[in-house]
Amino acid sequence: MTNDTQWLNVVRIVWMSGGVVAVSNPGPEVQIAGGLDGPILGSLRIPAYRSLFAMLQQQGLSIVGTTFVEAQEEALGLRRPQFRALSDNRGWLAWDSHQQWRQIAHASSQRDNMPLMDVASRIASGLAYSEMRLHDLVDAYSTQLRGRLHASAGEAYQRFKDTNSSAVYKAIHALFWEMAVLRDALAEFAAKFCFARAGVATLSGLIRSLRKELPEDPLATQLMAVADDTAANGWLATFTSYRNLFTHSAPMEQAAGIAFAIMETRVLSPDLTVPEIYYPLPPNVGELTRRRSSGALFMTLKELVDASSGRRPERASEPDALDYLCSCLDKMAQLSLLLAVRSPIEAKPIHLGPTDIIGNIRITRGL
Repeated sequence: MTNDTQWLNVVRIVWMSGGVVAVSNPGPEVQIAGGLDGPILGSLRIPAYRSLFAMLQQQGLSIVGTTFVEAQEEALGLRRPQFRALSDNRGWLAWDSHQQWRQIAHASSQRDNMPLMDVASRIASGLAYSEMRLHDLVDAYSTQLRGRLHASAGEAYQRFKDTNSSAVYKAIHALFWEMAVLRDALAEFAAKFCFARAGVATLSGLIRSLRKELPEDPLATQLMAVADDTAANGWLATFTSYRNLFTHSAPMEQAAGIAFAIMETRVLSPDLTVPEIYYPLPPNVGELTRRRSSGALFMTLKELVDASSGRRPERASEPDALDYLCSCLDKMAQLSLLLAVRSPIEAKPIHLGPTDIIGNIRITRGL
């Protein structure tokens, strides 16, 4: 890690709630914008390279993740720069968990434990792909906020739809899907290597098995608490309900009626006011799913229009999709680290030497 007086030659693009972006070039100046390359909302000076995130949070901004541009090829779009999701309490938690499961897969391959290598590899991929999908989502929010501010000044509250909305909904659905795949891979690992339950490859299968016979294992109790839809505060059960609603009943923009994107304005300080994009998730998702299973929610077009107009969403019961999914990825990463401790083969740092290279390496230029 760099000391407090050293500036690394790295551009950091900090993606935040609502589509707000901060750009930190090497040096103390940081610009806060309404979307990447959008209108400048404010600026700040940071005393050291490592103080960027703390100072943004002190401004009241909620950080989702950061893109690190470290080479010219990345700046030119020839190579993908690194993106990491930021956990509020534990730094780059999803990244760290991804590395842990890669190392478990590597150690398993060296011990010829193919079942463990298979599921560990899928968990590692699920964590990596979920971070990539989160980047797609913050980028879609950023693009929509920049476009909206180009069309009109930020307003205290505005409902709207534009041509960017479909890209945001697509990215929301994609992240729900990706994390559902990760969820089931974690459940499969727990079933096989923690509870010795054969033939279980999904979370729903694991919960059914544990309901029949709950082992005297604190991990089983923890999983039931977060994943059983009859448990209070079961965050994984709520996540699954949203995913099932949008996958099997109706896409998010049609799940509860006519959906609109929302732009709100937050005053963070006398010197900083930020507009934010807000995509409210529907409230009472369990009840909505049950109603949706019976068919259409409305019998007439007038009922649909009346139900979709006038009411202002409440963030307490209708969280923003980006904020919610960012929180779920954080919890999924915590769960994956909890399960990694139970691996029958410990993680092993990956080191590639001459004996690991099979065949000749040939570089063809110009491709």
